[in-house]
Amino acid sequence: MYYDVSRVSLDGVLMQKGKVIAYVSRSLKTHEKNYPTHDLKLVAVVFLLELWRHYLYGVHCEIFTDHRSL
Repeated sequence: MYYDVSRVSLDGVLMQKGKVIAYVSRSLKTHEKNYPTHDLKLVAVVFLLELWRHYLYGVHCEIFTDHRSL
């Protein structure tokens, strides 16, 4: 699972063996626009795990991020 966060949206890609299974993107909610970057990254992870739970339930999942502290 790959994801990215900007000041306006959350984006994610679910992949298996180098092939895309699903894409998703959504705008940030008004209150989320005030969150620090670290919190936005965690919001994105939770959003994607909840959205793709039917794909991920019971399987090993790796989450790739560009944020070193996570």
